[in-house]
Amino acid sequence: MTTQTYGYRRFTPEEYDFTVDEGLQAGDTYKDAPLQTLDGETVRLSDYVQDKPLVLETGSMTCPMYAQSVPPMMKLIEKYPELDHVLMYVREAHPGELQPQHRSAPEKIKAATKTKRHYGDARTILVDDVDGAAHRFYGTMPNSIFVIAPDGNILFRSIWNNADDMDAILGAIARGEPVESRELKAVPPFSLRAVATLFMGGFIAIWDFVRGLRRLVGNHKKVGNM
Repeated sequence: MTTQTYGYRRFTPEEYDFTVDEGLQAGDTYKDAPLQTLDGETVRLSDYVQDKPLVLETGSMTCPMYAQSVPPMMKLIEKYPELDHVLMYVREAHPGELQPQHRSAPEKIKAATKTKRHYGDARTILVDDVDGAAHRFYGTMPNSIFVIAPDGNILFRSIWNNADDMDAILGAIARGEPVESRELKAVPPFSLRAVATLFMGGFIAIWDFVRGLRRLVGNHKKVGNM
């Protein structure tokens, strides 16, 4: 999965092998896991898989892909009240001196709280533990998305979120129509909002991203993600 431990201190493109996907797939039953709310309360993902399909996205403060997806995803929340939405806060995608990788649960909850405020994310945010116990079930990608039916069946999944494509997918699910699971095209993180996200990590995060950008883009193109 990675060249370092789950909570890597410095980003390298080798941390993400897009040709290997060990996470849950469409048609699988979701994996329950303990998570924490921003108030530090321990809950379970099953508490949120209830009477509506659940749209579960992964993200972190220093993930450009997540940051640029927030505004359009907020619109989809308003558009499809028939669905529930949760963000699972995972490891920092691009840690640096300003926002290092989390070493404890309180540090991770603090980062998630700051993220909610800074990006204006209206969703319930549930925080995974520092070892990625829940994230590992779902493939460890920084900005993946799943739609889980009330019975626990995964209706849709993609290792990258693309809010424009998710509009039609969520619309079909809201109407009770079947959808074909597929890998969505990653939205290149070159918008001002995405680039600004790296500053949340600090100069180390920026340097590591720039240094690895050619390989990162190559990894995406190799599997047709971009």
